[in-house]
Amino acid sequence: MSTLFVGIGTSAACWYRCALPAMHLGAEWCGVRGEPPQLAFLTGISSRLLDVDELLGYDTVVLQQPRGGAWLKLIRRLQAAGTTVLFEIDDDVHAVRKLAAHENRAHYGKPALRDLELAMRACDGLIVSTEFLARRYRGLNPNAWVCRNGLDLGRFGLTPPGGDGVTIGWSGGTGHRDAVLPWLEAVRGVMAQRPQVRFMSAGQPFADLLAADFGPERAISLPFIDIDSYPAAIANFDIALAPAGRTNFHRAKSDLRWLEASALGIPTVADPFVYGEIEDGVTGLLAEDAATAGARLLDLVDDAALRRRVGGAAREHVRTQRAMTAMAGQWADALTQAREGRQAAVAS
Repeated sequence: MSTLFVGIGTSAACWYRCALPAMHLGAEWCGVRGEPPQLAFLTGISSRLLDVDELLGYDTVVLQQPRGGAWLKLIRRLQAAGTTVLFEIDDDVHAVRKLAAHENRAHYGKPALRDLELAMRACDGLIVSTEFLARRYRGLNPNAWVCRNGLDLGRFGLTPPGGDGVTIGWSGGTGHRDAVLPWLEAVRGVMAQRPQVRFMSAGQPFADLLAADFGPERAISLPFIDIDSYPAAIANFDIALAPAGRTNFHRAKSDLRWLEASALGIPTVADPFVYGEIEDGVTGLLAEDAATAGARLLDLVDDAALRRRVGGAAREHVRTQRAMTAMAGQWADALTQAREGRQAAVAS
């Protein structure tokens, strides 16, 4: 079965949800911008010089969040040619518009959501990253397969820089402000008690909120970083933070933040609302609120052996359970079942 994954530009979502599964399945992938038929193919690995007409030559095409009339026409054109078309999504897009601090909120108004819903209904099925998203969107398309995130461990084969002090870090994109701010106050308390502690944020500049109290040497904001450099940025952390808000936006999120830190052997203090796979005290430390997070951070700051033990166990868990080599099977099953389902529907 020939398969092409079509992702959003050069985004992290394209890498984790299109490129990685494609490469581990022996499939092809690309990252695009624009709308059919004027698609710009920005990156990828393919046996052909891709354009819109070339998409008709695959048995299955996975499209990452297609929206709008032009995409809908392409979906129907592909299906008419015998191609199975799947809609890939790893966010609750309906929750984004409810987050006042989300930078992309304006892109998910009612017309945009209607376009996304039409595309979900038109496709032969959905591929989602969490069970919550499967439940959320089965009302639009009953054929929904959960394919959890896995990692390409080769990119994370780095040696942390070490040095004096302890760096608490957070990394991520937009939409997390409400979840991070209470835990940032816990970090403030830890830094006030432990002068050897720094805080670093990668992506959203949350460290700037601590700079007035602790100076730029102890509160460091790194800008948004391309996917190739991202592991090197978070390798500066000694402890990773993974808070979560009590909203559908967060409920839909995968545990990628913990996976990435764990792949580097960095222990994580995480909210079990999202990070339920963590075994508390073994592969991470769980905290349901900011006060508990502050106490768990102090435990790790004061005990280098604890940091090494938890970080090492987390790395081993990711290596054996969540590397893409271990996770590729779920993608293969989803693609096979979707293809067989479409063929059966056509035959009937």
